[in-house]
Amino acid sequence: MIKTFTKKIDFSWFYLSLFGFVLVLPFSQALVSIFGGIVLGVALLEDNWKNKIKRFKGNKILLFIPGIFLIYVFSFIFFYKNGNSPYDLQKSLFFLIIPTAFMLGKPFDSNQKRLLFYAFATAVFVSSLIAILNWILRNDTADFEVHKISLISHIRFSFQLILIFWFFVILVQKNYKVLNIKSIAVVLFFAFYFLAFMFFQQSLTGIIAFGASFFFFIFLLYFQIQKEFRLFYFPVLLGVIVVSFMYVGWIIYSFYDIEKVNKETIDKTTALGNYYLHDFDNLAVENGNYTYLYICHDEMRTEWNKIATVKYDEIGSNGFPLYATLIRYLTSKGLRKDAGGIKSLMPADIRNIENGVSNVIFQDKKYSLYPRIYQTVWEFYMYSITGNPSYQSFSQRIEYSKAAISIIKKNFWFGVGAGNWKEEFKSTYIRNNSKLEEGLYASSHNQYLNYMVKFGIVGLIAITFFITYPIIKTRSYKDQLFLIFLIFLFFANFSDSNFESHMGSSFFLFFYCLFLIQPNDLYLNLEEK
Repeated sequence: MIKTFTKKIDFSWFYLSLFGFVLVLPFSQALVSIFGGIVLGVALLEDNWKNKIKRFKGNKILLFIPGIFLIYVFSFIFFYKNGNSPYDLQKSLFFLIIPTAFMLGKPFDSNQKRLLFYAFATAVFVSSLIAILNWILRNDTADFEVHKISLISHIRFSFQLILIFWFFVILVQKNYKVLNIKSIAVVLFFAFYFLAFMFFQQSLTGIIAFGASFFFFIFLLYFQIQKEFRLFYFPVLLGVIVVSFMYVGWIIYSFYDIEKVNKETIDKTTALGNYYLHDFDNLAVENGNYTYLYICHDEMRTEWNKIATVKYDEIGSNGFPLYATLIRYLTSKGLRKDAGGIKSLMPADIRNIENGVSNVIFQDKKYSLYPRIYQTVWEFYMYSITGNPSYQSFSQRIEYSKAAISIIKKNFWFGVGAGNWKEEFKSTYIRNNSKLEEGLYASSHNQYLNYMVKFGIVGLIAITFFITYPIIKTRSYKDQLFLIFLIFLFFANFSDSNFESHMGSSFFLFFYCLFLIQPNDLYLNLEEK
């Protein structure tokens, strides 16, 4: 048995506030804000100031992180315009609050640090169970509505799942000699449960982040195994990489394997003698079939309304006219959009269409990565032929990045300033004649581009320095879990501005400070009884 909870721990109020923070992290943005204030308040109130000042001096390396908050403040002041919103300053407050709390708060030992991870894992597990229950009880889950079942953003929740997965994996890796087979099996079961849930929610950002961390982990593992085994390990490593890229390549190739159509010989009428509508100018496809060929609305309307609860011209559960979903779904099955196509549908197909599922693969392969990759390829294809990214997650990110790059070119050195980005992006979309709907205007979903828009290249370099210097100075990069944590967030920030979201910044800052305050991996070493 392992000494986990049996050893007496000297709790402090500050430690208990940290405990509360990790317990609410997977549940609620509001609770995270409240506990962020509690953590700082306890750090300020507990113990005398002489001890707090001593701890502050000992932990002064964390002062670099509040420097990021100061960048927001100075940028807001120097580039102030009438009507500027202080929202950026509010979002960046955690860069001041959490590091200050860790600098002043009472210290805790490695056992307590490990206990925080256990508590966090428990909270993430309970939150995932609630999400699964939410999924079971919902009856309107369409396409990727599974994103919405978690209590917080599915992207930010995926980061929590990845961190706990690697915590358990590395815990086993470092302690397999003192753990019995049963203990190892239980720990790995929960580790892969968290990983499975992340893939179930199909956050593309989370999948990219995990993929980066996985390849980095097996790269590290190569140097940790004995030299005589490396000869066999390298082909395995190479094989995993090649197979992963081949799988994605196969999906892309399959998507672009589009049917050949002859405008002269194509059937003009249905089996019932009614004329088809063929829109040869619309190149939309589903599973290699053109969406807007072989359409007979009258036949579809008549046959569909006989068998369905949601009628042909009504709005479906996904917010679009049902006939639009029906047309895409029939196309994805290789069926013509006529009476014959409707009669070929099974009861499960009818339910899928009424629930807003637009492609059969979203149901048939919903527990694999295929639908998520397919959706991304489809969005890029549609964007490339229409130029309209609206309501397409991946395509909108491309449009956001284009706008960001346009702004950066004009404000390369110091950016437009905190508080000005919204108006700057709006004017850029208009100037670029973007087809993006105005209600979808937003900043770049790329943290690095966002920093350059606001603070220019000077600000990006300063922020990068403030984050990386403490890691190098304390040599905390020797902690394998911390290094993986940094790697997966580094890649995740290319597809989302995680440090400028409330839950993203609170997650990053809490664990960044937690790792840095004790720049070692002793918390990962379990003790025998």
